[in-house]
Amino acid sequence: MWQFFAAMTAVTSVMSFMGSMRKMETMKTGAAWDKYHKRIDQSYKTIQANDRARLLISAKRAAQGARGVQIATGSTLIEQDAVVANLEDTLFWIDKGAEISLREIDLRLAGLLQDEAWKAGTSLITGVGAAYGAYKYP
Repeated sequence: MWQFFAAMTAVTSVMSFMGSMRKMETMKTGAAWDKYHKRIDQSYKTIQANDRARLLISAKRAAQGARGVQIATGSTLIEQDAVVANLEDTLFWIDKGAEISLREIDLRLAGLLQDEAWKAGTSLITGVGAAYGAYKYP
C-alpha cells in the first residue's frame, strides 16, 4: 500500500513538473504573438505617419504653386523641411515606443518564466521527497 502511495506521489510530481514546462512554452508562444502584434502596430503607425507627411507636403506645394512663389527655395523650402523634420521625429518616437513595448514583453516573460521554473522545481523536489519518505518510512 505504501509503495503505491509513494509511486503515485512521484508520478503526480513529475506530471505537475511536465505541466509547468508546457505552461512555460505557452507563455513563450503568447509573448511571441504579443511581439508580432506590436511590430504590426509599429508598421501601421509608420505608414500612417508617412501618408500624413506626404499629404501635408503635397498640400503645401499646391498652396505654394497657387501663390506663385518658387517652390523648394527660401521660405517654401523651410516649410517642406519642417514637415520632413516632424516626420523624422514622429518615426523616431514610433520606433522607440515599439522598442520599449518589446522590451517590456521580454521582461514580463522572463519574470513569469522564472516564477514558473521556481514553482516547478520546488514542486518536483517536494513531491519526490514525499514519495521517497512514504516509500522508505511507511
